[in-house]
Amino acid sequence: MIDLTSNQRTREGTIVSETSLPGDVRTFTAIASHPVALSAETTSLESLAQHQWSIEYDTPLEAVHRSFRERNVDFMALVREGRVTGLCSRARLGFMLGSRYGFALFSRSPAHLAQVAHPLVFTNVTPVRRLLDSTLARKGDEFHEDVILVDGDHRLLGLITVEALANLQTRLVGEQLNELRRQHEQLRQQGLEHFQANHALRQTQGLYHGLFESNTLGVALLDIHGTVQTHNRRLAELLNLGDGPIEVLALPSWVVERERPLFRNLLLAHERQDLTPATHEFTLQIPHRGPRLFRFSTGWIRETSQVCACIEDITHQRALERHMHREEKQLLLDTLVGGIAHELNNKLAPVMGFAELLQPKLDGESQRYASYISKSTVEAAHIIRQLLQLSRPDSGHLQIIDLRQIVEESLVLMKFQIRECETTMRTVLPPEPVTVLADGAQLKQVLMNLVINALHAMETTPAPLLTITVDQGNGSGMMTVTDNGAGIPPEIMGRIFDPFFTTKGPDKGSGLGLSICFSIARKHNGDITVESEPGCGANFTVTLPLAVGDSVAEPTSDMPECPVPAGDLTRRRVLVVEDEDVLRKLKQEIIRSHFGCRVDVATNGAEGLALAAHGGYDLVISDIRMPEMSGIELYLLLRELQPELAKRFLFVSGAGDKQIDAEVKHWNVPLIAKPFTVTRLIEACLPFLRSAEKTILSA
Repeated sequence: MIDLTSNQRTREGTIVSETSLPGDVRTFTAIASHPVALSAETTSLESLAQHQWSIEYDTPLEAVHRSFRERNVDFMALVREGRVTGLCSRARLGFMLGSRYGFALFSRSPAHLAQVAHPLVFTNVTPVRRLLDSTLARKGDEFHEDVILVDGDHRLLGLITVEALANLQTRLVGEQLNELRRQHEQLRQQGLEHFQANHALRQTQGLYHGLFESNTLGVALLDIHGTVQTHNRRLAELLNLGDGPIEVLALPSWVVERERPLFRNLLLAHERQDLTPATHEFTLQIPHRGPRLFRFSTGWIRETSQVCACIEDITHQRALERHMHREEKQLLLDTLVGGIAHELNNKLAPVMGFAELLQPKLDGESQRYASYISKSTVEAAHIIRQLLQLSRPDSGHLQIIDLRQIVEESLVLMKFQIRECETTMRTVLPPEPVTVLADGAQLKQVLMNLVINALHAMETTPAPLLTITVDQGNGSGMMTVTDNGAGIPPEIMGRIFDPFFTTKGPDKGSGLGLSICFSIARKHNGDITVESEPGCGANFTVTLPLAVGDSVAEPTSDMPECPVPAGDLTRRRVLVVEDEDVLRKLKQEIIRSHFGCRVDVATNGAEGLALAAHGGYDLVISDIRMPEMSGIELYLLLRELQPELAKRFLFVSGAGDKQIDAEVKHWNVPLIAKPFTVTRLIEACLPFLRSAEKTILSA
């Protein structure tokens, strides 16, 4: 049996019974309710309970941990013989079992060791005021603990979360305000009642200030026309109202025109009580900040015929979500394109190589056919490089460039299209240079794409106006293209940078323009953003980091340009590591027929490593992507096991992966891209074989 001691005391007209339990658990039981109960005070406490999960006080902590994981709650009641003894915390349990030896030490310990220090237990007849005062007055981590609800026999009815009690408190505050207004009119005629009303009002105002003014959301009470009757400081900050008093603030006039009817219908639906508390998103035109997207959580206060609106600025949140969505799509495109390029280059390389080997051996028409094959293969390889440029654009020749110059040179090229569209052109350029480290040709491509899109968007505009602005700030340079065309509908705003997405029709583009612009901006460590409203044009901004230091020197080629020498290289040995059978034979035939070398072959890095272990090779030619062991892994192992042979290593790759290419370049290992010509492979191999020949002769 549980030893209970109780006493009674009076507080604010309510007789409360406090029952003490072991473990500093206090239970509050009402004997008489407040004389004047608001509707929030009559709320059934059982209706606030989130769940009724409980565990026996002596249950092993290992089983308790399993129960928490299965039920996905933060707190459960501790019971003994059907009666509540305390509150068990998931966090406390995790702290005990989560340490290095915690599970071994405490997994068999009883559940009451994981109970919270000072849980609150209330009976189902406890006054709401008493419950809220005790719960919301807690400090620190105790503030977030659930409240246990029991019946008169101390049996569990459920657990109530702090969030549910906070919502009830907000409702109670609203009702208290309404009740105080009514009492104020009555008590003006009576001194004693007047004093009591003022005293209650001061208490309510303190609570109002704590919950209303310090709320992280903007809170406003609106009439049915949307006029703000009361608002907190956070709302003034969100709407950029300043610190001065506001005469009349009609919120519907701030909502953008296309969403205004929906906002008014929302207010009317609340007045008719056809709508439960709801959440909607509206765009507001904020002074000196432009359009901002807000989340409105609204509810009807029946007693005052007001709409309570909690407002949150989610503009940056939505922009971040769109950015993450684009990043995910771009990653998928990079992976897909890289795989396709690798496979196609593997198939094109032998076609190009064998056609080149056959061409000198053929006569007349057959030789012409072989040249056609070579030419078509080169064109196909060029298409693949364009596809790779879409997903991973090359940074090209980086140099310090003035964005003003990019605008001026691009407009010279676009002068005819702008004149044909009868568009008024305006440029806003600063007097000082705005320099960035970039590839000028690619930046012109971005700007020209944006200008073309703007011209298409203004085809039906009576007086088309195109504005290009260059500016700088916060360590970045910006190019902005603004038009007064049709604008972009909100439903497709998040898709405009997707590859192959277009609303222009097949005769005006493939839908790759903005996707390429986005890829180029990203590869320059920049970004491209858009702001638009239907019927009000669009505003595209390209942001790039400002240049620091001098221009970057033009990169040099990895491959030496050496003529094919005469001489006897037949004693040289070459190892070809390639998983594609036809490519393996092509490389073997090119080296054998041109140099007369002995050529050994391996189908993957593991086989190549085994052959290299016997020594004697003057050159290793390896593909990068192979099963079992890649070319990268083979090279790294040779650097450890045979460092001299690793210095005579040559990579061949068809993937076009910029990260791998950069890593290979850092190792100073030559890299040939598939498909390659016979001459290209010979020129890459010759320095290694000639060096080996000189070494033998000198010896």
